[in-house]
Amino acid sequence: MTATFENKRRPSLLFDVDDEPTGARKFRSPSGTVAHSLDNTDMVALTTSFDKQISEGHPMYFEEDEILNDVEALDESGALVQCTKVNSEGKAGFGFIQDLRVKYIRESAQDAKSNMKNDAKNWFLYPKPLPKFWKFESDQRLYDEADSASMQGYFYTRADGDNFQNEKRVQLHYTGQFIKLSHFAKELEKFYNERGLPQAMATDYAAVVARIPSIFQFGQDFEQCLNIVTSEKMDAQAVKRTEYLLHRYELFQQLQGRSEIRESRLVPHRDFYNIRKVDQNYLLSGCISQRQLNDFIWEKLNIEPNRIVYVNSEGTQLTLRQIFCQGSDDESIGLKAVDDLFLDWYRSVYLSSDHLVRTDFKNPQNPKYVAIARTFLEFDNYIDGEYFAEMVVKYVIQSFEKSKYQVAQLSVDFQFDGSWWTKFSEWVTRWKLVSYNIRWNIRLNRCFTKLYSANRVQNFQDYLDHIFRPLLELEGSKSVELQFILSTVCCFDLVVSETDDYVWKSFLQPQHTSPSDWSGSGDNPPVAYYMFYIYQYLKVLNEKRKSRGRNTIALRNYCPITASRVSQFRKDLSITEQFESLICNFMLCEGGLLQAESLWRVSPTILYLYYLFQIPVVVSPLSSVSLLLEHGHSEAGRIPITDRDVTTPSTRTYTGNPFMSMHRMGLKVLLSSSSVLLNCSYTMEPIIEEYSVAASIYLLTSADMCELVRDSVLTSGYEGFYKAHWNGVRLDDTDFYKERIGLTDIWYDQEPDTCYKHNVPNARRFYRRNCLEREWQFING
Repeated sequence: MTATFENKRRPSLLFDVDDEPTGARKFRSPSGTVAHSLDNTDMVALTTSFDKQISEGHPMYFEEDEILNDVEALDESGALVQCTKVNSEGKAGFGFIQDLRVKYIRESAQDAKSNMKNDAKNWFLYPKPLPKFWKFESDQRLYDEADSASMQGYFYTRADGDNFQNEKRVQLHYTGQFIKLSHFAKELEKFYNERGLPQAMATDYAAVVARIPSIFQFGQDFEQCLNIVTSEKMDAQAVKRTEYLLHRYELFQQLQGRSEIRESRLVPHRDFYNIRKVDQNYLLSGCISQRQLNDFIWEKLNIEPNRIVYVNSEGTQLTLRQIFCQGSDDESIGLKAVDDLFLDWYRSVYLSSDHLVRTDFKNPQNPKYVAIARTFLEFDNYIDGEYFAEMVVKYVIQSFEKSKYQVAQLSVDFQFDGSWWTKFSEWVTRWKLVSYNIRWNIRLNRCFTKLYSANRVQNFQDYLDHIFRPLLELEGSKSVELQFILSTVCCFDLVVSETDDYVWKSFLQPQHTSPSDWSGSGDNPPVAYYMFYIYQYLKVLNEKRKSRGRNTIALRNYCPITASRVSQFRKDLSITEQFESLICNFMLCEGGLLQAESLWRVSPTILYLYYLFQIPVVVSPLSSVSLLLEHGHSEAGRIPITDRDVTTPSTRTYTGNPFMSMHRMGLKVLLSSSSVLLNCSYTMEPIIEEYSVAASIYLLTSADMCELVRDSVLTSGYEGFYKAHWNGVRLDDTDFYKERIGLTDIWYDQEPDTCYKHNVPNARRFYRRNCLEREWQFING
């Protein structure tokens, strides 16, 4: 028995039963294919005042008390008008803060206009850029004739018996191996001669020290800035503007989200994966993963187990086998040459002490750990940093060059040895740790107390001399190696950490004590003291480099995670070190804020100022401590206490990190992988891992991803030539889209539409610009 089924349509929601279409009209197919799905992009915009109000981001009326308290709230006819500006007191405060930041940044030549490397026509760019469509796998220079299709030449092979020393050491191929220091010196001399610039300049360092101003005036500016940003009225206004920006972004996504997707699809050959992305804080001390470190150690144990690689404090020479096997057979090493216990020790003990202030452990508690760290993770050791250089080339430089679109600023810790600059520059140039895909940052730690205890310094002036004397004296100007390194240095970073020494013994007054007089009991100076004097010496260095047509260097600092430490900069100020760090960064730093998660909860006004001035903020969600605050601010700007039981474990999660809220608000948020060794990275591309995790958890669109990576290039320390090539921007004035960074730099689009370079939809860019312009209109009235 066959059953017949009749195709029936569900009842119409538009027609009544009597009006239902019948016959051919009922089953008529559309004449053409619908190109796009029916969504909010197909809505017809109305012209009512309500629709205009919604499109401009004002879904609600202003609060009644705000309107009544404004002198201009009523017009001549008595009708209510919009309250769109702050009072005269608030306007004067914003003006003072704006002028203060511009003064400090431009005096130190940190702004983009003062940096010669942003002048593509006159900058000595070395090495010359690679061809436009260069690819690693297509560069025949990077392959040996004997290499097979399996790329055997890239990896070491096991040697049998005792003949490993006679085995040909296989070279690791990358673009930096073809760069010759002698050629750089020749081209640099030619550059100086063509422009009539001196090749070396003698600087009287004693005169430089004598010209450094007192910190007293900076203290006055600091206090005035602090009084403005801690005003209750400013805080209340900042909370409302922050919430408004967050809600406006959500509204924008509801109305224009599909338009962004459609616009992104119109760029056929550019997406997240083939857009340059810059990791601006990739730590050299943790640039390889635990697995890569273990693989490299096992490789070396197989190839050269009897090579002497380490000399302990007693003068005993140790081979690789002796370090790991400790007199037993190979099986005693286990599956992991480097285990989790070593990583805990490396993070909590080594990096904060011996790594910065080299000391010889007479009876170290973990002699094996010390030997591993100094042999494989330091460049100043018995083997001249050979193993560390090999790992950097193999796991960092090669990986970046093969991907082509991943670049990084490697951050190296300054170690307070009298010849650190010489050792570091020689290590980089000797092992050719040079690539188009890497630049350098120098991290300065607040370790004065440790140096004082180890008799390395007698006062804070000695601390500054360790850093800046080699750079300013004549020998530094003559050193080709040092000049090559400085041409690739982007930032000086002051590290502010919860491990810094804090307790004072002599209670010096920072604003009335010069660096040469700061010695009593080895008290660690406050953050502002470090920042001001590093800023002053960097200012001198930048002036010298600018006069010789060289690049200048920007300043950055960290924001500490903990809020339990009170600032010691002024006795009459009750603020935390977090607040102190943020204000110093705001006043003195053009490079941005590192470890910026705490910015979200410290002060609404500071957060709002970072948005207004578009100061870059660097976050590392996978490696930093996530914050408890999920969304928004409490009235007092602090995290509400929900549980007083101190035994309750922390509820910190990835989503507790506020970086996505800062991105939605409109800050220049930059993702960084920071320390891969310590954050348990599971892939070979850690920066891609950062973005992919964020995209998976927050369901980011292509517009979000491309905006994040575009900002990482725009605010990076890379040369103006590369920013023009990757983002299509320049400093010269044009009639096209312009973007202000840090209040001091304006980058202009080179063309009417640069989407084909970065694939950030114009709808998103225009939205960001309109929001920022509206906020400044609100401020300036």
